[in-house]
Amino acid sequence: MAQVRLTVVVRETWLDRYPLVLAHCREAGLVVERELVTVGVISGTIDEDRLADLAGIEGVSAVEPERTNRVFGNL
Repeated sequence: MAQVRLTVVVRETWLDRYPLVLAHCREAGLVVERELVTVGVISGTIDEDRLADLAGIEGVSAVEPERTNRVFGNL
Protein backbone atom coordinates (compact mmCIF):
# COMPACT_ATOMS: atom_id res chain seq x y z
CA MET A 1 0.00 0.00 0.00
CA ALA A 2 1.14 3.55 -0.68
CA GLN A 3 2.56 5.64 2.13
CA VAL A 4 0.97 9.03 2.77
CA ARG A 5 2.84 11.91 4.40
CA LEU A 6 0.54 13.86 6.70
CA THR A 7 0.02 16.07 9.72
CA VAL A 8 -2.11 15.11 12.69
CA VAL A 9 -3.60 17.96 14.72
CA VAL A 10 -4.32 17.21 18.37
CA ARG A 11 -7.55 18.68 19.74
CA GLU A 12 -6.81 21.73 21.91
CA THR A 13 -8.62 20.22 24.89
CA TRP A 14 -6.32 17.19 24.62
CA LEU A 15 -2.96 18.99 24.61
CA ASP A 16 -2.33 17.88 28.19
CA ARG A 17 -2.71 14.28 26.94
CA TYR A 18 -0.48 14.73 23.88
CA PRO A 19 1.70 11.69 24.79
CA LEU A 20 -1.41 9.48 24.88
CA VAL A 21 -2.61 10.69 21.47
CA LEU A 22 0.93 10.23 20.10
CA ALA A 23 1.05 6.65 21.39
CA HIS A 24 -2.32 5.85 19.82
CA CYS A 25 -1.18 7.32 16.50
CA ARG A 26 1.87 5.08 16.57
CA GLU A 27 -0.31 2.07 17.41
CA ALA A 28 -2.47 2.93 14.37
CA GLY A 29 0.63 2.69 12.18
CA LEU A 30 1.90 6.28 12.02
CA VAL A 31 5.67 6.49 11.58
CA VAL A 32 6.34 9.73 13.45
CA GLU A 33 8.87 12.08 11.90
CA ARG A 34 8.24 15.22 13.90
CA GLU A 35 6.52 16.17 17.17
CA LEU A 36 5.46 19.75 17.89
CA VAL A 37 4.12 19.29 21.41
CA THR A 38 3.45 22.95 22.23
CA VAL A 39 1.15 23.43 19.23
CA GLY A 40 -0.30 19.90 19.23
CA VAL A 41 0.98 18.70 15.88
CA ILE A 42 2.42 15.35 14.83
CA SER A 43 3.79 14.71 11.36
CA GLY A 44 4.78 11.48 9.71
CA THR A 45 3.79 8.77 7.26
CA ILE A 46 1.19 6.01 7.31
CA ASP A 47 -0.22 3.43 4.91
CA GLU A 48 -3.02 5.00 2.91
CA ASP A 49 -5.48 2.33 4.02
CA ARG A 50 -4.93 3.25 7.71
CA LEU A 51 -6.06 6.90 7.40
CA ALA A 52 -9.53 6.22 8.83
CA ASP A 53 -7.98 4.52 11.88
CA LEU A 54 -5.85 7.60 12.50
CA ALA A 55 -8.74 10.03 12.09
CA GLY A 56 -10.82 8.00 14.55
CA ILE A 57 -8.39 8.36 17.45
CA GLU A 58 -9.88 10.21 20.40
CA GLY A 59 -8.15 13.55 20.79
CA VAL A 60 -7.35 13.93 17.07
CA SER A 61 -8.86 17.10 15.65
CA ALA A 62 -7.73 16.72 12.03
CA VAL A 63 -5.62 14.59 9.70
CA GLU A 64 -4.23 16.72 6.88
CA PRO A 65 -2.26 15.39 3.90
CA GLU A 66 1.06 17.06 3.21
CA ARG A 67 0.80 19.89 0.76
CA THR A 68 3.40 20.36 -1.91
CA ASN A 69 4.06 23.63 -3.65
CA ARG A 70 5.28 23.60 -7.20
CA VAL A 71 6.44 26.50 -9.29
CA PHE A 72 5.78 26.41 -13.01
CA GLY A 73 7.13 28.74 -15.65
CA ASN A 74 9.77 31.43 -15.42
CA LEU A 75 10.31 33.45 -12.29
